[in-house]
Amino acid sequence: MPHPNGGQGNTFPVIHSFRDAFEKLETGNFAFKSNTGENMIATRGNTAGGHDAIVFHGENVMHGNVCSACWGYRMNCTGTRIGHAVEAFDHALSR
Repeated sequence: MPHPNGGQGNTFPVIHSFRDAFEKLETGNFAFKSNTGENMIATRGNTAGGHDAIVFHGENVMHGNVCSACWGYRMNCTGTRIGHAVEAFDHALSR
């Protein structure tokens, strides 16, 4: 399913709203470590449908993106496992 049909799988509590997290990226990319220990970069982007998205780039690959409808889910709207990046990014924004 395309964005923004909602996330899938388990949810986790988020500290920041999607909008707050997206706005924090207005000044540039954000480096953090995922829950699996991988160095990652969060950037602002858009879904294929033109919705705001946060894109997660790992050390070697792009892990996926998240929109407001799948923020806080372990899998994004398209079924990509993204929770390890979203949860860590959300917590890192508070540091």
